[in-house]
Amino acid sequence: MAKTRLPKSTVYGYIEGVELTQDQKNEILKRKIELLLRNRTNPRKGICLPGRNINKPLGWNPEIIHVVAHFMFDGHVRQGGCTYYNRSKYQIEHLKVLVKRVFGIEPKIHVRKNGVTVVAFHNVEFAAYIKERINEISAYLKTKATKEEKRAFLKAFFDDEGNVYYKCEDKRRVRGYQKSDKILREIADLLQEFGINARVDIHSKAIEIGGRKNLIAFMREINFSPLICMNPCRKNSIWQEEIEKREILRTAIFSYAIKK
Repeated sequence: MAKTRLPKSTVYGYIEGVELTQDQKNEILKRKIELLLRNRTNPRKGICLPGRNINKPLGWNPEIIHVVAHFMFDGHVRQGGCTYYNRSKYQIEHLKVLVKRVFGIEPKIHVRKNGVTVVAFHNVEFAAYIKERINEISAYLKTKATKEEKRAFLKAFFDDEGNVYYKCEDKRRVRGYQKSDKILREIADLLQEFGINARVDIHSKAIEIGGRKNLIAFMREINFSPLICMNPCRKNSIWQEEIEKREILRTAIFSYAIKK
């Protein structure tokens, strides 16, 4: 290649039958070993220091699904650990307690100037475990998950990504936002199993639940967790104070009974 300045694919056809001496074979092997040693990855990659190992459950249950879903929706998974972001003190404490109970690790927590709390679990084994489970969760939910496990996944999604729109009698909606169209369609399919019809809005990257029957089914089967409020600080917020999402949903549903 060096002599002819031709690519390997072109040269190979002319030299593939040439016999190499033992010295040449040894030299090639030596170069291969040197290259491997120079480019080898960290042998401890994905493995914690002694004493920092975590519990790694083999199966699935609602708690594991809830944790994995939170890192999917309002979190970030990197090689060195997992991070979760939220304004809700309830959500922060809930995830902290859940991860401690299931995996046996504690996070580092700090609050940003904008009021968002960052929960960071600096553990490479935990990060590798969560990343693997994120890759597996869709197939599991479609084929083997129990109804309670599916409910845990949906609840985590709407707690992290959902809101309630109720401004007047003809505009009552629960919406959940997600960049992935695939995940939105999976959410719609799961909701259908609970008797909830939802529309996927590809343009807005959202799933939308409307209509009295569907909203009542959502409130009974999924609902928002307590103490999760609408953010009054958003520029487009119609709420001037922190109000629980589940209370807004309840008010919206009860308003159907009011007739002029």
